[in-house]
Amino acid sequence: MRQSGVDLSIYLKAIALLVRSPAIIVGPLLASLIAGTLELMIPTMATGGPLGGLNAGFSQLIVQLLGSVGLGVAVIGADLAWRRGRASFDEIWTDAQRRLPDLLMAALGLNFILWVAVIIGSFVGFIGGLLLAAVALFFFIYTMAAAAIGGIPGGAALQVSVERSRAYPLPTIGVFIAYVLVFFFLKSFAQTQLLDFLVNLGVSSSTLITVLVVAVVQAICSAYVAAVLANIYADLSYGRRWY
Repeated sequence: MRQSGVDLSIYLKAIALLVRSPAIIVGPLLASLIAGTLELMIPTMATGGPLGGLNAGFSQLIVQLLGSVGLGVAVIGADLAWRRGRASFDEIWTDAQRRLPDLLMAALGLNFILWVAVIIGSFVGFIGGLLLAAVALFFFIYTMAAAAIGGIPGGAALQVSVERSRAYPLPTIGVFIAYVLVFFFLKSFAQTQLLDFLVNLGVSSSTLITVLVVAVVQAICSAYVAAVLANIYADLSYGRRWY
């Protein structure tokens, strides 16, 4: 490992990487489509009563796990693309199948920790829950990258992420900011703008259209974050940075 500074050009080159290797988007796109379909099929809180709450919690867990695994698959593809210049769907799919157990365990561990952070933080209010979740995300932000690139099992991937975050705070701050901006601000803005654009084109609004738009935007956002994560994690862990 080596100390690495903040290279802002990586955040622009990640966009070029996705243009060269659009196959990186396929993994999170499939995950987002499955998640959207499940949300439509599984009754939620709207059903009322304890069963509705249980269904809502279960479906939300599945959606979060799918999103994390989709991110991990995209990291696999991005790492291949950084190293070889581009990555094909067949290559990504082959590696993803081999590492799927590690990705699932890492996703479970990551989402459980974030859930606990929100619950504990909520005792001091909504803002407290968000702040503690943000701290947890900062330290565990490399979890899926550790499982995807290094094939590190779930529990160990969490530990590796904490070690990298503590050892290299400056690059981690950059990744954290990109993660928050993309997933919590840009994603919502892009979904709204795209849906409005389709309506202006005369495309009738429907649940199916909404699911497709949300899935596509989610997939692109995941693929971008994965491209950034793959490059910076590889640099911090193995001393290699791809340009």
